[in-house]
Amino acid sequence: MSDADGTLTALARALERTQRKVGDLETLVRQLSADVTRLTRARPPAGDETGTAGSGVGGWLAARDVEAGATGLRDLIDWVESVYLRYPDGELPSCWLWHPVVVEELWWLHGAHSTAFDDEEGSWQRIGDWHDRFRPGVARRLRAAVGSCELALHTAGTDLHDGSVVPLANAASDIARAWTTSRALPEPDSQQLVTAERHDRAQHRRGHR
Repeated sequence: MSDADGTLTALARALERTQRKVGDLETLVRQLSADVTRLTRARPPAGDETGTAGSGVGGWLAARDVEAGATGLRDLIDWVESVYLRYPDGELPSCWLWHPVVVEELWWLHGAHSTAFDDEEGSWQRIGDWHDRFRPGVARRLRAAVGSCELALHTAGTDLHDGSVVPLANAASDIARAWTTSRALPEPDSQQLVTAERHDRAQHRRGHR
């Protein structure tokens, strides 16, 4: 083999090694890009303290933005009615919106549900976890948190569903405004008290059938 042939062979081998390294780098870049996308979806953007309940962003207890809070509650109410209340133990007292911890529990449960069933992020394991652990755990904690509470107990001087309809959903905007601006929840008005009493009475009857 001539010196020229040897040089060409060495160059060819070096080029082959370089091409393999470039291919490995391209694979690594694609993996890093996918990881960044997952992290972006899993964590709130800088300065974003709340978001829609199903986005996995923020939460209710730390909410500060009135509009985002109201949007998140409307999204949460739709999900509670279409998913959470479909389960036998998925009951809510009429005063659920007046319990920030209840809203927070449902908020993250909604986010976990959305992630579990997401086309890209979801998996059968996550779906199983949601059904087996997350949802029953939230239902159990909500029963412990609110017990037999009712809206009348949230009026001044006190201690503190119809079917699958979320109780007093029309109070969401007032609740969101009060909580995100002052952390002081509004006193229920007379019409809400009547609606709550009717709801709680009907739920009590269903529970003793």
